[in-house]
Amino acid sequence: MEKDDAIIISHLRDNARKNLTSISKATGIPISTIFDRIKRYDGSYIKRHTALLDFSKLGYDMRVNIVLKVPKENREALQEFLVKTEHINSMFRINNGYDFLVDALFRNMKEVNDLMEELEQFKVKKECYYVLEDIKREAFMSDPMLVKAFYYP
Repeated sequence: MEKDDAIIISHLRDNARKNLTSISKATGIPISTIFDRIKRYDGSYIKRHTALLDFSKLGYDMRVNIVLKVPKENREALQEFLVKTEHINSMFRINNGYDFLVDALFRNMKEVNDLMEELEQFKVKKECYYVLEDIKREAFMSDPMLVKAFYYP
């Protein structure tokens, strides 16, 4: 990745709605170049445009990270089940004795328990970690000054 690409991306990571004029003023890169580069990033560097939500204000006060170990013969079925489950925000394939890491959101403890009971059919070993507070979220490459310092030591 070129240094200008990293700087433009960091501005978008900081605020995806930032207009091209303000990015151009902050970086010294012409607006037309920024426009062309952003078009080029779509589908390569940028997988999708999305918004970070405050889930608690939407009524989802319980965030749970769950690590799951499942017998090999049930792995694919569990993955299909989790992908279709409405409570699952993010899901990752992991190692170190577990198969999946799941980030899930719930309105209440009953919904958590309901999902845990549904998981029993897959003969999973599970550990749940309740998230109490977001301290830092989606911040990697979001500070243009830090990215600039990395490329201009």
